This record gives sequence, C-alpha cells and structure tokens, in this order.
Amino acid sequence: MQDRQKGLLLTALGVLVLSPDALVLRWLAADAMQVLAWRGLLMAVGLSLLLSWRYRGGLPAALRRCGWTGLGCALCYCISTLGFVQAISLAGAANTLLILSIAPLIAAAMAWLFLGERLALRTLLAILVCVAGVGLIVADRTPGNSLPGNAWALAAATFLAGNFTLARSRPTVDMSPALMPGALLVSLLGFVFGGSPQLAPLQWAGLALMAGVLLPLAFTLIQLGPRWISGTEVGLLLLLEVVLGPLWVWWLLGEVPSSQVLLGGALIFVTLCVHSLLGWRRSSISLAG
Repeated sequence: MQDRQKGLLLTALGVLVLSPDALVLRWLAADAMQVLAWRGLLMAVGLSLLLSWRYRGGLPAALRRCGWTGLGCALCYCISTLGFVQAISLAGAANTLLILSIAPLIAAAMAWLFLGERLALRTLLAILVCVAGVGLIVADRTPGNSLPGNAWALAAATFLAGNFTLARSRPTVDMSPALMPGALLVSLLGFVFGGSPQLAPLQWAGLALMAGVLLPLAFTLIQLGPRWISGTEVGLLLLLEVVLGPLWVWWLLGEVPSSQVLLGGALIFVTLCVHSLLGWRRSSISLAG
C-alpha cells in the first residue's frame, strides 16, 4: 500500500470511529468540566495502552522525539478538547461540528504564516465564504443557540488547526504520543474545576467506551494522517464527522438544528467540499504530470 493510500485509509477510519463522540456528550448531559475530568483520564489511559502496544518498549523514546513540537501539540489538543466539550454542552452538536469543520482552512492559513506554505487563492476565497457561514450560525437567535458555545467551538477549531500545523511541521515524527500529556492536562483541569459527574451505570459505560477506547484509536489514526496526505485531504475526510455527528444526535436524541444553522452549515459544507475536491484534483494532475 502506498503512503498516500495509507494516510487516506487511516484518517477516514479515525473520523468514522470519532463520529459518535458528540452523541455521547449530549447523551451524558453532565457538567462539561466534570465530563472532561474522566474523559481526559480515560483518554490518557487508552492512549498509553494503545501506544505501548504499538511501540512495545520504545514509547518513552517516541515521546522524547516529539520534543517541543510535541509539547505544542499537547497544549493545542488540551485547549481544543476543552473548547469542543464546552461547545457541545452550550451550543449543541450541529453548531459545534459545523464551526469545527473550518479547522483545515485555519490550518492552511497557519501553514502559510508559520511554515511558508503557499496559500492558494481558492483557499483564501473558501476561508472568506466559511467565515460568512460561521457568521450565519453565530447570528442565529433560535432558543438554545449560545454565543459562548459558538465561541468555544471557534476556539476548538483554531487550536485543532494549530495541532495539525505543528504535526505537519515535522512530518517524519509521529506526534500521537504527545496527545497523552495533553489528555492528562485536560483531566487535571477537569478535576480541579469540575470534579466527578453523577452518572448512571450505563452512562459510565458509554463514557468509558468512547473516551477510553474509541477516542484514543480515532485521534491516533487522525494524527498520523498529515504525515502522508495533505491538509486538504485531511479536511475532506473530516467532513465525514460534520455529516455523521449531527445525524447521530438528530436520529437518537431528536436535536434538530434551526433553518439558519442548516443554511450556514450548508454554505460551509459545500465550500469545503468544492475546495477539497479542487485541491485533490490539482494534486492528482501534478502527480500525473
């Protein structure tokens, strides 16, 4: 299997595994910081087991190889997770995932600023259109829509983009071990500012499965993607969660987005699809040439 095919397959699988995350968070209906306490701890444990199996006795060395870049990835992961869980709690699944979907475009802008990568005109135009789409979502006055929640979602997208950009800055180094200290920091902040939630046994089981098994697997796979495929292709695959996440919540919990949120989301979704497909076509032509 070629590296590019490997990157596409691993990233797509990671996004599919991640897609029920918003559903679980809305189903728990607990204080965000309390959920983060156990979510971060379970994520760290699950990651350590997964990476220990993958690296055998070489995990400490893999963690050291991440260096200062890995520390940056850990901090970005921590803040993006805080933003994501707070946004899900305050603004709902659809708003959060739609705003989060612009992370690859923010990453493209960051790569232009900090890595010297060229910012294509289509990317700049896509950013402007997506900003308009986010504006529609934020301006929605339907009861239940939350401006602080939307702001948390935007913060989550920005720091997720920072994580992508840092990982891309050192493509020969696997940055997934850096997620462990990031998850532990999330847990520490959750216990300090939230404590432990009061959940039913079935809810504890769902949280343990999502945070201890599915999240470590999903983020490990997604973190590997930028090593072999472009941010454009990662962004196209991340759109799977934008579609699947709200559908899970809509289908099982009956949480229906407002028409204005759907309009803003459609604007973002179509723009990202067109942008990603144009980028994919351009890269394919370049490779063929």
